[in-house]
Amino acid sequence: MWALGSPNEGVGQVLLLHFDGRRWRERPAPEVTWDAGDHERFPALVATGPRDAWVFAATTALAAHHWDGERWSPVRLPDMDYDPGERAGATALAPDDVWLVVGDHAAHWDGRAWTVMRLPAWAASVSAAAPDQVWAVGGTGRPLAEGSAGSQAATMRWDGRSWQLVPAPEDRTPSDEINSSGRPDGSIPRITLTQVVAHAPGNVWAIGTREVFDYEDGSRGTTITMHWDGRAWSWMPGSPTVSAAGADGADGIILVDWDADEGGLGAAIRVAPDGSRTQLPPMAGANRGREIDVSAVTAVPGTRTVYAVGLVYGRDFGPMIARYR
Repeated sequence: MWALGSPNEGVGQVLLLHFDGRRWRERPAPEVTWDAGDHERFPALVATGPRDAWVFAATTALAAHHWDGERWSPVRLPDMDYDPGERAGATALAPDDVWLVVGDHAAHWDGRAWTVMRLPAWAASVSAAAPDQVWAVGGTGRPLAEGSAGSQAATMRWDGRSWQLVPAPEDRTPSDEINSSGRPDGSIPRITLTQVVAHAPGNVWAIGTREVFDYEDGSRGTTITMHWDGRAWSWMPGSPTVSAAGADGADGIILVDWDADEGGLGAAIRVAPDGSRTQLPPMAGANRGREIDVSAVTAVPGTRTVYAVGLVYGRDFGPMIARYR
């Protein structure tokens, strides 16, 4: 297993940790410099085995680094019309089946070369249940464009031949917040999906944000959760403020509620495909009265063992890795 981290403050090199089945050790990281203030576009890390891992960084330029079991090496990427500031997402099924998405482009690695494809919308995350069941999610409006406040959720599927846009629920409820002119603002919510977890062709999850007009702060965001059952997407009960989300190893997802525990591990819930919610017991040895900021959570593939990573404050300030099983 691999864990990737960034400086807590300022700008610096990324931190890379590796677990060999016995213990975690720091390993030399790819040459990626990161600004801690840009957490929304953190590098994507994917791996298929001890001799195949990738790190994709989207900063001033789009860069890829590959681990072959001995060292990290830069890999040249094709032109993907990258706009600095866009989020990159990646997934890998095998050493010869890797996907990268950024903006409205996707690139596939077949073990020898990259093939670039145009997407029907803008993507921020990608996940694969099978070679012909790859999902990308994002928004219908260009993320960095002005005047795209009405962008709605976008979900796209690769069926082995092409990328197709799959209809997703919309929310076009006009805002009744009073604007500076003393009238109801009337703007519609901006919905952007930022993470997708594909378990199976009929079991896919998407997590994102719903932003609405707020007179004092400009906008106010809440977390949304969606589920694909093989026929259609539907809204699911979740948590309005999620700091981290990921696969639970049992066909559902885990959401870490920021408001309930300040992003810690005392408020992690599992959402099942039928919409039922179960609160997980606090992970043993994780909290102990200390503040914890969870940045990512996921299950080990094929198991119900879940790992959470982040930052612990207080006397033992520093990177945190916790395990639930």
